Amino acid sequence: MIQFFAVVLPALILFCGLCIDVGMLELRKLQMQSAADAAALGAALEAERGTNNWKNIGIAEAGVNGFTNGSNNTTVTIIEGANYGAYNGRYDVVQATITQSVHTTFMGALNGGSFPITAQSSAQLTPCLYTLGTGALQNQSIEVYTGSLLGDSCPVYATSVDIESSGQVAVEAVDVSGTAGSSNTAGFIYPSPTWSVPTLTDPLAWETSPAFSSCDHTSTNITSNKTLNPGTYCKGLNISNGAKVTLNPGLYTITGGGTWDNATVSGSGVTLFFTTGGGGGYGQFTIQDNSTVTISAANDSSTGTIPALAGILVFADRNWTKTGGQDFQVITSSFTGDGIWYLPKAGLEVWSCTSFTGNNYLGIVADNIFTAGTQVKLLNNYSYLVSGNPFRKLGSLVQ
Repeated sequence: MIQFFAVVLPALILFCGLCIDVGMLELRKLQMQSAADAAALGAALEAERGTNNWKNIGIAEAGVNGFTNGSNNTTVTIIEGANYGAYNGRYDVVQATITQSVHTTFMGALNGGSFPITAQSSAQLTPCLYTLGTGALQNQSIEVYTGSLLGDSCPVYATSVDIESSGQVAVEAVDVSGTAGSSNTAGFIYPSPTWSVPTLTDPLAWETSPAFSSCDHTSTNITSNKTLNPGTYCKGLNISNGAKVTLNPGLYTITGGGTWDNATVSGSGVTLFFTTGGGGGYGQFTIQDNSTVTISAANDSSTGTIPALAGILVFADRNWTKTGGQDFQVITSSFTGDGIWYLPKAGLEVWSCTSFTGNNYLGIVADNIFTAGTQVKLLNNYSYLVSGNPFRKLGSLVQ
């Protein structure tokens, strides 16, 4: 019996040692995966904010979670575009890879004392522009006819895309859903579109819609300088004749649409909700004729609280019935303002404008968008909102 134990004891010790090594490697792998997830997510969030050191931020996140690049046989890399899996080659994905040579006790007899472990994680940047329908113009959800449509560190998501070139045209970062393998792209798109990605539903479907109650004002036509207060404006809110109008913070419910013609409109903490009721239909909303509009949505960073509709600047009723190809129009004017244009059943037209952009963030959710003669510049820095990026409800880590 003693002889038997003398023979099997070394094997038992080696087996127990191997179990200890394998358990230690599995634990280290789990720790490494958590660090890779944090690194990918941290880098993606910083990239959305437009910072130039997003790679270093991702590497630092890995270090905070116990895996410091260049230390303890550890290498951390952050790249734009995944190189494996279902998101291989996608420009709108940030990938983190952590590799470490882990010292082992008993397995060292087999591999020289160390065992390499690798963990990878990918986080997808949230788009600035989502088009959800086939569109009312040539059955395209995005059409760019001269000018450009640019996303600053954020991609564009489209059900279809059409670019007609009669001048310099650029669309930046496009994912195209559905089964189509190509579309009319007679212009410049960078990087090349990713075709046939999964179809996306409304990314703000979780947002509670305002409700129409009763009219505070009816058939409002402003032709001189004035300050407006939040309320319900039935049968249109029209501004013209060079009037300078200030919008106090709050919710403006508008039925019957409206035209801001040769007007200067400013305000912060504003949401414009377009619906029907009080004798007013959906109508159209147009900013035109050299108007200058500088309005921003509710920003909760100063108060630390989350107001209703934080970050939503323009909200079109989800039951919208089209009256034209694009019921929301900005023509030969200038628009600057932080906020999301949320038009899930309506189209947006931006034509011959000197600017259409935000200061920190500008997002669009629309059935379709048509631009011409304008540089539409979308921004994705939602760090000013305590509630964070409204599109982040979709999640970020993808593989």
